[in-house]
Amino acid sequence: MNLLKDLWGSFWNFGMKFNLIAFFLAVGVIPLAVAVESGPDIGPDEAIQRLTDGNNRYTAGEATHPRTDAARAENSPYDWAFVRLDYARKEKVEQLKRFCERVHELAARARTDEVLVEFFDVNQKYYNMAHQGVASARFKSKITEFRKALNNYYVENYLAFYDVLFVDKRGNILHSIRKESDFQQNFIDGEPARTPLARCLQTDPREETFVDFHYYAASDEPAAFFVEPVHKDGEHLGWIVLQCAVNKINSLFAGAEQLGETGEAFVVNHQGYLLTESNFEGDSTILAKKLSSDNIRAKFDEKQGHRTVTDYRGFAALTSFEVVEFLGTQWLVVAKVDEAQVTTEHFMQHRKYYADKVIHHLASLPVGRGKEPFAKTGQKIIRVDMDEFIKANHGELLKTVGVSTCTAVIATYPGKFGYLAHISPLDKVYGAGATNLLGHITKKIKNYDIYKYERRRVRFVIVANHFDSLTSIIDKLVDEGFLLSQISVLYHPRARCANVTYDYSQDRVNVEWLLAQTRANRCIHHAGDSHNLETIVKHYLGG
Repeated sequence: MNLLKDLWGSFWNFGMKFNLIAFFLAVGVIPLAVAVESGPDIGPDEAIQRLTDGNNRYTAGEATHPRTDAARAENSPYDWAFVRLDYARKEKVEQLKRFCERVHELAARARTDEVLVEFFDVNQKYYNMAHQGVASARFKSKITEFRKALNNYYVENYLAFYDVLFVDKRGNILHSIRKESDFQQNFIDGEPARTPLARCLQTDPREETFVDFHYYAASDEPAAFFVEPVHKDGEHLGWIVLQCAVNKINSLFAGAEQLGETGEAFVVNHQGYLLTESNFEGDSTILAKKLSSDNIRAKFDEKQGHRTVTDYRGFAALTSFEVVEFLGTQWLVVAKVDEAQVTTEHFMQHRKYYADKVIHHLASLPVGRGKEPFAKTGQKIIRVDMDEFIKANHGELLKTVGVSTCTAVIATYPGKFGYLAHISPLDKVYGAGATNLLGHITKKIKNYDIYKYERRRVRFVIVANHFDSLTSIIDKLVDEGFLLSQISVLYHPRARCANVTYDYSQDRVNVEWLLAQTRANRCIHHAGDSHNLETIVKHYLGG
């Protein structure tokens, strides 16, 4: 008991010497602003502005070739997109490194923290005495008080860690702050023995070790661990294990506003699993979403660079990546943006130029041979009249007839819902004001039908035998945040009118073009006959 009294006194004398405010100033998880290396003469905003100005001069005919200064290598909107990605990636890498260094410094301090070492020693003595049945009631009472005091010390000094475990050389968890299901278990032959943390402890590490993020059942969440050996009087007692919650890193990567609607930055482990939440998935992606092995392996091999890839959602994306090493662990930091966003932003900067190219391109294409109408299925058909739009989401077919000087627009999330609008020249897209069908449809889709992360799955098909409304519809959809890749056109210049049928459940389009007064002279087009606007614009990139 005298020994316990002495140890107890040393605990209070060494005591609560750090306050919580100082802790967060020294080790806070909220990063300071990052000074990104941008070269001596040009920063990110200036680089992007130079690239934009170069595009403006080139497409306006004021320059015969693009800029070739340090900010630009080729006449392509993807050049400045990679500039933006590089700056975003550098910023996240610096934030991640700074956070890891601070937490590492705090973890390393734990193994020489006299309070924690004395606490470990007393708990080990109590654990041994309790298992031998010789621990007195007074000893048990004092240990309980000691542990409560330690909880306060943890809050003031080690709150950056989700939990702190005290593990002896035989794998026994003597104590933990949160007392979850691993409390008083054994890492050698108990329930936690199958975890990566247990496999690390089973090797009897005598130096600091970092165990990368993995699902830890006791906390029911992904966690990483600093394993810090504890020594007293030259004797190895066991380990102080400090648990890191993955949400600390995830918070650093939440949001990437500078990269636009489709941009994001994330961290991937060496097995290809995301360690951060996706901006575009409804369910958690941490250690649940596995990226393409070929893509990830190549990036780990290259260490740093650019790649255009098909991302985990199936979309073409531009990426800037860098491998970050930390205590024997490698993570891949990626900043990405959809290629379609880059193309659309470029189109928006030069709408008139590319609108003329789109019309010229569509007018020069062969109409193609007609298809057979898709087979009747007995589904309920909803008729859409002129100056009207209707939504189907219970398996119905949508149909409108006699689209001549009008325009038909299909708006759909295939398999989930579909809209069909029969827009007359009285509508806003024709420059009139009697109706605004497309405006109502996009409002309903964005506000009621989908979550924001689902917006990339929405598609539009414009059906017309003229170009009177085309550029206005494109401008409206782009202004509403949709991309050129989501917009396709079915055009037949020789058709008298069109009858349009759409099955959203199977994503089937049937356009019956009537070419003359007789029904026999007709042509059938399906969705595969449509022309995607992003594909057309990319055809003309670079002039």
